[in-house]
Amino acid sequence: MKIRHTAAVYFALQGVAVIAWWILLIFVPASREYFQLEKNSEISLLAFWLADLSLLGMGSLATAGFCLRDSRHAPVAAWFVTGAISYATLYCLAFAFFTDAGWLGTALMLPATVWCGCFSIALSSVRNAMFRLAKESSTNWILSKTFAQIFVVWTLILGVFPCFILILEDKLGVARLAFPFQKIIAVVFFFAISFIGLSSAVTMSRIGRGTPLPLDAATRLVVSGIYARVRNPMAISGIGQGLAVALFLGSPLVAVYALMGATLWQFVFRPLEEEDLRKNFGADYENYCRQVRCWIPNRQPFKLK
Repeated sequence: MKIRHTAAVYFALQGVAVIAWWILLIFVPASREYFQLEKNSEISLLAFWLADLSLLGMGSLATAGFCLRDSRHAPVAAWFVTGAISYATLYCLAFAFFTDAGWLGTALMLPATVWCGCFSIALSSVRNAMFRLAKESSTNWILSKTFAQIFVVWTLILGVFPCFILILEDKLGVARLAFPFQKIIAVVFFFAISFIGLSSAVTMSRIGRGTPLPLDAATRLVVSGIYARVRNPMAISGIGQGLAVALFLGSPLVAVYALMGATLWQFVFRPLEEEDLRKNFGADYENYCRQVRCWIPNRQPFKLK
């Protein structure tokens, strides 16, 4: 229910934003030059008005209404809007590569596509397939899977995606941050915050007998190590790593990317994960949640009674 309410707020804001954007384009012609897909031409931009207003604007508002009423049509509507905005985003991205214009609109659509997709997963039965307990196996095999997952995730999230964001940042003309000892501070912070993530992943594997991936989740409730002081050390580490990469690159948009990841975790994936943990570990997990905070570490370690 909490996810549906959050999704309703998001889709309502998105619907209003789409309608407001078109009001701006129609009544303030000077604004069009910032979004046009071809230099010295407004036709390719304005031709989107019918699809945007009907499929994205009204579609998002309809999805918000379905979510508020807890309607069975909410997942279908969410996936419909996700499909519409994904197609438009990819089309505009390809168009921008050909014409080297329209990067601002594309940059605004990319995060909206991610948000829509995440909420669609959260609202539909697909989320049930995301959570599965790990099969019993040796500690070495579990650790091997954990480090393989870490390598793939860190490569994509901390390497590939920030590089793409840098390209987008250059296209938009966003200035980079620079100050003395910037890279040294970023590297030290990155390794310090990464240690928290690695330590919690090893604890998850050794004690919980599972990996950080929800599809191969821990079969035992983990309340020792760093988990005795804070509930989401891997999320804290991931957000900190993203900000460290942003600092190293001097990139404002990479910092926004890291903070967007934190927001997605807080409002979409955290509620889903906690729902699954309550189902698997019941009263023990409820007791743990009451005594250990989500983001701020406790001074005294938690002990399961």
